[in-house]
Amino acid sequence: MNEQPVRRPVGMTILLVLSLVNAILQIFSSLGMWITTPVMSQMLANGELEESMAPFLTLMQMDGDELEAFWQILETRLTINPIYYLFTALLYIGSLVGVIKMFKLQRVGFHVYSISQMLLLIVSVIYVYSTLGSTGFFNEFLMTVMFILLYHLYFKRIENDPTKREQDFRPEA
Repeated sequence: MNEQPVRRPVGMTILLVLSLVNAILQIFSSLGMWITTPVMSQMLANGELEESMAPFLTLMQMDGDELEAFWQILETRLTINPIYYLFTALLYIGSLVGVIKMFKLQRVGFHVYSISQMLLLIVSVIYVYSTLGSTGFFNEFLMTVMFILLYHLYFKRIENDPTKREQDFRPEA
């Protein structure tokens, strides 16, 4: 017989790389916000934050509208409970584990990734959207569902490939 080992589809590899990069960036971003939010909130309340960030903002050469938008976004991010950022960091670590397992074509990675992503949506609803409104939730929800659905379809395609050998695809190993 001319059986070949299972190969990961190119499209799946691209999605996995995107998910990998996103998870790593989100882990560092969330941990950074978890650590710095209390201090930055205090600095903002005392007026020290604007002064300490002035050199950075000058370097960025932001105009009035951009500067105003920057401060609005930063103030909004600082009103979120810092525990939210800890939860998101932990859930993105779970997402990263799922992505790594999916790189190895282990179906359990799909489940770990999916659960982590759905929990991220729930945590966002509890800590962000319930407080600040629903702006952006629909887009976040659609992206999450799209990635989960695409990963599911890629795994179905791999499982239904008649040229694969059983020992080459270990869904739970």
